[in-house]
Amino acid sequence: MASGNRHRRRRFDPDDRSALERDEGPEIHEVDLHGCTVEQAERRLRAELTRCRALRLSPVHVITGKGFGSQGGNGVLKPAMTRWLQGPSGQELGVTLIREVNGGGALEVRIER
Repeated sequence: MASGNRHRRRRFDPDDRSALERDEGPEIHEVDLHGCTVEQAERRLRAELTRCRALRLSPVHVITGKGFGSQGGNGVLKPAMTRWLQGPSGQELGVTLIREVNGGGALEVRIER
């Protein structure tokens, strides 16, 4: 698996009813775009979403960060990736939903399976 990409796994313990009561959802594939330029992020995201769609993995968390490390403290990746996902590229990849998660540091992207 490429660096920066991972699956959030949860261990199932049949004796732990609290996990069932918390309704911990399915494992979620994550793509970390920290440190990428917008162009690098677009290429990487296209490759990962293409792979996730082929493997029928959805949702995908796209980690963009909040932009605190950007010049002026305004993030660049999240707005750029949101526009990209909402545009023709996202439609081509089967994007059906985009929403902020993790306090705004990531996007949850659902894709057709």
